[in-house]
Formats: sequence, C-alpha cells, structure tokens
Amino acid sequence: MVESDGLLNRCRLNPYPGFESRTLRAGLLLFGVFAFLTVSSSVQAQEPTSSSPTAQYLSQRRAAPLIWGLTLEKLRLTPGAYKGKAVEIEGTVVGISPSNDGGGLIILKTVGISSHTLRMPLLPRWLQTGAEVRALCTIVQGNDDDSTVIGLPEMELIAVASALDIRSLEARWKEEQAQLAAQRAVAEQERQKQAKAAIQAAPPPRATLSSRATLSSRSMPIKSTTSKKQIVIGPARYEDLSAGARAVFPIYRDFIRNHNKRLSENEANQITYAILSYSEQMDMEPRLIVATVIAESDFKVLDRSRAGAMGLIQLMPDEVARLKLTNPYDPIQNIAAGIFLLKERLNKYSGSSNFADATDQQIILTLASYNAGEGAVKKHGGVPPYKETQGYVKKIMRLYKELRGVK
Repeated sequence: MVESDGLLNRCRLNPYPGFESRTLRAGLLLFGVFAFLTVSSSVQAQEPTSSSPTAQYLSQRRAAPLIWGLTLEKLRLTPGAYKGKAVEIEGTVVGISPSNDGGGLIILKTVGISSHTLRMPLLPRWLQTGAEVRALCTIVQGNDDDSTVIGLPEMELIAVASALDIRSLEARWKEEQAQLAAQRAVAEQERQKQAKAAIQAAPPPRATLSSRATLSSRSMPIKSTTSKKQIVIGPARYEDLSAGARAVFPIYRDFIRNHNKRLSENEANQITYAILSYSEQMDMEPRLIVATVIAESDFKVLDRSRAGAMGLIQLMPDEVARLKLTNPYDPIQNIAAGIFLLKERLNKYSGSSNFADATDQQIILTLASYNAGEGAVKKHGGVPPYKETQGYVKKIMRLYKELRGVK
C-alpha cells in the first residue's frame, strides 16, 4: 500500500511526456488573450477627451469654411453656389455601406428632406444605423462643374458626432454666454449708476461771460452791434476751461463715453469740452445739455434725422445757415450752437438772462420750442399736443432730474 501511494504521487508529479508543455502553452495563450482584451478595454475607457468623436468634430467644425445658417432647403434652391464650402446638418443614420478601403456611404435622413447619401473617406467604428448625428459636410459639386446641379449637390462627409452630445454642449455654452451677458449687464448698470452719481455730486461750473451774446463760428465770425458779448467757437483746448470746468471734466467725459462706447477718445473730449465750456459761457446747466443730447442723438456725432436735423444736438438747416456754421457735424460747433439756441429761448420764456431764475415750466417750454418750434408753443399756449414733442420733453426732464439727483 505504501509503495502504491508513492508510485501514485510520483505519477502526479511526473505526467506523461508532452502533457505539461502543451498545457502550459495553452494556459499562457489564454492568459495573453485575456490580458490583451483587458488592456484594450482599459485604454478605450481612459481615452482622452481631445480624441473623442465630439472633440474631433468640433475641431473640424472650427477649421472648416462653414456657412452658418445654411440649411439643406436653402442649398437646394441654389445648389451650385456653395462649392468648397461646408454645411452642418443633423439627421438619423438609416443606412451604412462600408467599402474595402475603410470609407463608405452613409444614408442620412433629415427633417423636411428625403434621405441623402453622403460619402465619407473613413467611417468611424462607433457609427451605427439608427444613430442621431450631427454631420459636417463639404460641398464638392458646384458652379465649376460642367454638369448642371439639380436638387442637392454632391457632398462629402468630413466629420460626424452624436447629435445629443453636440446639442448638450451647445446648450451649456449658450447658458454660459447668458450668464456672462447677465454679469456684463449688471456691471454696466453699476458703471452707469456710478457715472450718474458722479455727475449728481459735481457742481456745474458758473458762468464767466454774459449770456447776452451772439454766436460766432471759428471760421466765419459774426459781428454784432446789438449784443454785449460775442461767443466765438474755437478749438477744444483743455487749458482754456475754467478751474470749475476742469474739475468736473473727467466726470462728464466718463459719463459720455459710458453712454456711447463707440465714441473715440478725441470725440468724447471735444463733446465734454463743448458742453462744459459753452454751458459756462452762456450760463446754462451742463446736465440739461447732456440730457438734451441724449434725447436728440444718444451722443452720435454724425446722426441725421428724417427731417434733416444734424449732429449731436440736431441742428436744422435754417439754424445752421443763420449761425453761419461751417460744419454742423463738428462736435464743437454743433454743441455750441445748440446751447446758444436753447439759451435764446430760455431767456425769452423766463424773462431773465440768469439760468437760476428759470423755473422747470419755463425750461419745459424752451425744450418744446426747440423740438416743435416757437410758433407751435405760441399757438397752443404751452407744450404742443404732439406725441413726439411731449415724449421728448418728458424724457429730457426725467434725465435732467436724474442727473441732478432730484426725484
């Protein structure tokens, strides 16, 4: 019995020749296959985002000569006009026909268009029938071809990705843009609030010249024998401003540039200079002039109305001729002339040459006459019942009170 056990043990330890080597080879082979599959799946799971179909698609879309907004319906109307351009379409894959070189044909069904066949040089492995995709296509048939294009032109598929993934990303981008826009709007409101508060706190410069004056263009001076002073329109020189005007200059300039961000620095400086300098010379409130320019043109230097009114404060052709202006769109001439005309009317309605003596009602009559004409104000005994004029006066008075901090 002992010998039998020993013999049995020896047989287990020493199998018949060839058994061990064949079993070991088979085991190693199976282990290798298993390890390969495990590593492959692991690599695929950890594939970087930059090489994903969605990332590749977006990269191709940024580089392609894509015509945004071009639909298959528009393309079908002028099929030969877009050769070499790219179009983005969305649809469902209803058929795939691979070729031996790795490419093939994809049959894509889109909304409103019957199924369309697209050629792709390299078919992605993940693409399957029934998938909803976003397809980026190059139009390869167009005006340079000998044949006439009827219907949709031939297109080659550049890239394809999951429509769900692309829509999800676009929705996220849209939300982020909306958030940024909201943040910018809040910041802009805060800037405007601060600029308005600065003007409210800034005392207007006091008049240094008599308001009984005529206006003179810098190139065509007007000589008057009836007025005590002559206001000469000269170049914008910061050093010519009074100490009070210089103190508030940056406050007004920043407010004006904040209101119309398209103004150049030089334009903003000229407008600010004109408002402060000529308001002071003619004893007008610069905040009233700012409100008037906003209502007239929103600080658009080259603005022109349907009636022919010109520039920042909207001078009519007869006023330009009367004041002998050489360039009604020049900020200095335009603002100076507008202040002169407003002052002229205010003196008439208030019976005084001092702005401090004028009441709000007299300022309202001045604005109404500037908009509708003195004849209309006289005819109706006050603000004419014109919707435009009434809205104009209300807007300026509201802005003027806001800039003064008056409720």
